[in-house]
Amino acid sequence: MTVQNTEDRTATRYLRLFEPGQRLGWIYRDPESLRSPFLEPEPQRPPAPVAYQNRAKAAQLRHEESKGTTVKIGGGISLLLLLLTTVGGPLMVVLAVIAAGATTALVLSAGRAASQTGAQLEAKTTELEKHFQYAWQSWHQRGLQHTAAQDQWIDSLDAWGALPAGPGTRRLDIFGGSQRSREGFLTVFGTSTLQQRPLIVVDLTQALVCEELAALAGLAGVPTDVQLLPSRMAESGIVSGLTAQELVDSLVEAVYAEDSEANRAARALDTRILQQLCGVLGADVTPARLGAGLRALMGEIDDTDALTRAERNRIADDLVADKNKDQMRDSLLRLASLLHPLERLGAERGGRGPGYLTCIALDFATGSASTELLGDLAVQSVTRRLASFPEAAPSVVLALGERGVQRRYLEQLAAICERRGAQLTVLHPHLREGAQEVIGGGTVGFMKLGNHQEAGIAADFLGRHHSFVLHSLTDTEGTTVSTSVAKTVGSSVSKGFTYSESVTRGTNWGNSDTYQGGFNPFPASSSSNSGGSHSTTTGTSTSTTYATNESTSRTTSEGTNTSFARGEQRVYEYAVEPTQLQALAEFSLLLVERRPDGSVAVHPADCNPNVVLLERVSTRPLPYTA
Repeated sequence: MTVQNTEDRTATRYLRLFEPGQRLGWIYRDPESLRSPFLEPEPQRPPAPVAYQNRAKAAQLRHEESKGTTVKIGGGISLLLLLLTTVGGPLMVVLAVIAAGATTALVLSAGRAASQTGAQLEAKTTELEKHFQYAWQSWHQRGLQHTAAQDQWIDSLDAWGALPAGPGTRRLDIFGGSQRSREGFLTVFGTSTLQQRPLIVVDLTQALVCEELAALAGLAGVPTDVQLLPSRMAESGIVSGLTAQELVDSLVEAVYAEDSEANRAARALDTRILQQLCGVLGADVTPARLGAGLRALMGEIDDTDALTRAERNRIADDLVADKNKDQMRDSLLRLASLLHPLERLGAERGGRGPGYLTCIALDFATGSASTELLGDLAVQSVTRRLASFPEAAPSVVLALGERGVQRRYLEQLAAICERRGAQLTVLHPHLREGAQEVIGGGTVGFMKLGNHQEAGIAADFLGRHHSFVLHSLTDTEGTTVSTSVAKTVGSSVSKGFTYSESVTRGTNWGNSDTYQGGFNPFPASSSSNSGGSHSTTTGTSTSTTYATNESTSRTTSEGTNTSFARGEQRVYEYAVEPTQLQALAEFSLLLVERRPDGSVAVHPADCNPNVVLLERVSTRPLPYTA
């Protein structure tokens, strides 16, 4: 069982499961995820105004400059006056002292100005620091108050809330899971359903998954009717309230459950035989009386008191002609064999009616043939009872076993529930064969599906979506080194021819006079001469020049390149991978919600009823507000 011992003092805490609101499980939400951060920025320490800094710096510079200049000039003047004391006497000394005092006064005055501006800067800085400290303390206090308020609010929030069934949900199919997980789901779902309407549970698992639901209902004071088949079939009411015709139809349907295309003649013959027996039995038609009537019809000895002597004689002698008994012997043997284990069915029921919670469960106290027949008969009985239910129809939970149930039985039950406005919930242990054919008829939930094929079918039902995934990463790094060598060899020959010619011509002339002494102005003698010269020079020269040159050049280049490329591609993949469905925890439930636009929303939940024992658990849906 998933529920802890209901006898201990914590049992009353399970009664919270009966609080209003139909639940399929629990959703966990970390309250810390809703914490709102303190968004007010931290105040920053303001710097001193630039004007104050500039004044202080300027005063300091003036002080330094004045101190150096004044000391030099004043010191020089004082020194000079002291040197002149030999000439000026005491007057120069007095003047030197006055000069030194004036120099000191000027230096002190510049220092006081620098100190005042520095003090003003410091005072302003102190004032700003006080304002900053006050603002920071106020900000810090508001942060602490915000954190305290958030802590108080977070502590008041619930961590677990209910996963509600959708409004107007009429059909719910849960696939997969183990016996414990289906038991937990039935407990959580069943207890919350009982708060709203009556509930009928048909448990065909042969594991009594409805046991803890019945135990908690009894603890809560809910009228409960538990019918165990076949160990306590005498107290069962699956045939109570059925008319003779409904009982006959249910028995024939159960007999031919495995073959929906069975010989119609055989089914019609079995129906006619049972109807004829019902005509003799009158209004008191029970499986025990039908079985006794079949034995009487076959001529077998019957020592029970189910039939009166008159009824037995009429059935044996007048119901069927002797020549027809041999033809229907096979049908009589089949019906008698199947009815024999069921003759105690409902014998001790009395006038007890159904409970607010009715649990019809198969156990392990019989062979497989009788168990299957009782299971089919139970489903048929619930279907026919819902069709004629005088009041508002109750909710129905059908927990299937490994054998399952015939699809037509399930469809008949679903059709009756839809017509009567009853809610139908079917727990399928597997997603295969018949279960695969009915998926999507209503709201769908998935528990752990260990088989990979079943997980693949569920993943296909959940659908696929497009997404971008990393396709490739390319990282390239390279270095290129290139070296080139060039060698040049050359030679040249040059020839030259030179021709020169020069011509020189010259002419010379002269006069010569000879004078005598005294006052004679005339020359005594006179002579003249003239001459000329001519020369021609011719020259020829030839020159040849040979030149050879050789050069070598070497060039080297080196380069490094790096590239990184990321490639993505659009893929069409499962909304939920099959491996995720195979790896679900035991009590995990994925509820599938199909939206009007065709998209799929999956709501994860936990269907363990022991969650209600934890702290900070709400039986209502959590408000998803930040």
